[in-house]
Amino acid sequence: MCIPHGAMGSVDNGYVKEDKPKKSIKRVSQEVFEKGDPNFVDERVKPYEPQKKKKGLLESLFSS
Repeated sequence: MCIPHGAMGSVDNGYVKEDKPKKSIKRVSQEVFEKGDPNFVDERVKPYEPQKKKKGLLESLFSS
């Protein structure tokens, strides 16, 4: 015999869910979005160099 899902009722186990503050990101103006942040300080030590594409095993064996 089948028992409907709502037939058992709810059981209070005393658990109280904590209310967490909502995470929000401050929205920037359209000008800063398009032109960048004027107060930005670049702290990189060396300039960006793109990674070289690694060759596969077969490509390295059969390339001249």
